[in-house]
Amino acid sequence: MANHQQQHPLIVLMEDEILHTDDHPFCGDPTCGCCEHPELIAEVQQAVEQGLITPEEATLLIQGKTL
Repeated sequence: MANHQQQHPLIVLMEDEILHTDDHPFCGDPTCGCCEHPELIAEVQQAVEQGLITPEEATLLIQGKTL
């Protein structure tokens, strides 16, 4: 008698750990809360005021997107 067991596919969830560094303080995960951190936002605002980045770049940075 043949064994006709059906094999189910193996599902592997791949998730990257949320990393925050000095160079990348914003992760882009809306559930994290880093994009609402007042000190981090103040640093980005200061960079805009100093002409180091544009307001558009600041928005992308806070959204966790690469410039």
